[in-house]
Amino acid sequence: MPTDKSTTRRATRANASDDAETGTAVDGRKSASIRGVTTTTGEAVSDGPRPMLMVDLAAGTVKFAPTKRQKSQATAKKDQAVKRVSVEMKTKGNVVIGVLEEEDVDDATNLVMDLFFKVRPQDILAKNRLRGEQAKRVRMGLLDGVKTAEDRILISAKVGNVLVGISEVSLPNGNRYGADKLQPRAPRDKAYLSDVCVSPTQRGRGIGRQLVLAAERAMANMGETILYTHTKVDNEAAQILFEKCGYEEPPEVKAKLTSAQIAQRSSKNNPFAKLGLVEVGHILLAKPLTNSDLPP
Repeated sequence: MPTDKSTTRRATRANASDDAETGTAVDGRKSASIRGVTTTTGEAVSDGPRPMLMVDLAAGTVKFAPTKRQKSQATAKKDQAVKRVSVEMKTKGNVVIGVLEEEDVDDATNLVMDLFFKVRPQDILAKNRLRGEQAKRVRMGLLDGVKTAEDRILISAKVGNVLVGISEVSLPNGNRYGADKLQPRAPRDKAYLSDVCVSPTQRGRGIGRQLVLAAERAMANMGETILYTHTKVDNEAAQILFEKCGYEEPPEVKAKLTSAQIAQRSSKNNPFAKLGLVEVGHILLAKPLTNSDLPP
């Protein structure tokens, strides 16, 4: 005579401990949680601590419960270096500085594109296509920095739940996504700050400075003693920001400027430079880092 599977299941459940709590799984079968160990035929019990074992009474199987992927030591060290802080702004309200989260990558991509994407006059007809391609590359880079990269730290600034700014700092010998080509070159074996950007509607409130300070604190916490960055010759707002934060052009770098680099600096008011037809060049800045002179 064929065995009635439902009868067998009922008998199996009847032999469970009297102090088990039962519930209905997604497929209509029963599940039980016995003294902190989850037993189920299709669904884990959600309340209480995550169990170590998953027991399927009907199938007679025992499995380890899934656990979150362990972070590498390098990733854990990065997370610890950036302290989440709420800072009172110059105007009313606070800004929260912390590690950029995956959920904010799309907003961060839009912010970077709005502030940094430029198209040459000869490429104006292909503007939308070029922007789409660049946005895809930016998003992939940000997502990599958030999820897997161990050589970069992405920092966010939020007012309420709105992302209003980001900055990125590369660890020594880390990937700098094109910044290695900038002249004068920053030392590869030193930390490097890039892409400090704040939404235009939030400027003048001290958010940019907080993003820079967060990057400095993170590097100081990781044992770095100096932080480098570049600004474009014609980006006076960035130059003022970094000057207020204590950055200077290293004398040894300034002494080695080539005639071409000096000429680029004199071209910042050139109308062809403003159209993107002439490269204005960059200024390399640096700041020594010590925990003692960095505000908490």
